[in-house]
Amino acid sequence: MPTPQSTPRDQTPPDPSRSWVHPTDQSHPTISAPSPPPTPTAQPPTQQQQQQQPQPQPHRKPTLADAAATIKPSDFLTFHQAPCARTGLLTGIGAGAAVGVLRWIQGKPIPKAANWAVGAGVLASLGQYEYCQFQRYQERAKVRRVVEVYAAQQARERKERAEQQEEEERRRRREREEEEERRRRRAWWRFW
Repeated sequence: MPTPQSTPRDQTPPDPSRSWVHPTDQSHPTISAPSPPPTPTAQPPTQQQQQQQPQPQPHRKPTLADAAATIKPSDFLTFHQAPCARTGLLTGIGAGAAVGVLRWIQGKPIPKAANWAVGAGVLASLGQYEYCQFQRYQERAKVRRVVEVYAAQQARERKERAEQQEEEERRRRREREEEEERRRRRAWWRFW
């Protein structure tokens, strides 16, 4: 017997830990009874109501099981889109194949050569991925530094422009005052 909140078979239930994935489709709104109007006097919650309210969980350290619980099947279809994943995978595949073939050419049995290939592939993938992440971190730091320097340079230029405008205004004011002074000095000896 289906419950009123059951989902169709082709639709998986929303994951509460991923709020951005929750569907917003309201094509099947639920019909609920109208809520009673609020009472003017607030009554303290009863003990039964307090037990129904979710209690805040104390902050605890995440475990490996918590991390594994966040992995969804759709993650396996999109992991290659993560930054640096492509270069890491391609490097790992190439390095693993090269090491496996070299070990086979050296005369090692195929299972041992395959083990070496897988191990070298995993190590090369992890190494390239981490190196790529390190390069991205350095690039972000450089961009952040360039933005800071550019902002400081813009502020310095604005300050210099303001000082130049101030100096220009002082020079104009001084010229006006000198012109006024010259007019006053010239005016005292004219008869007409």
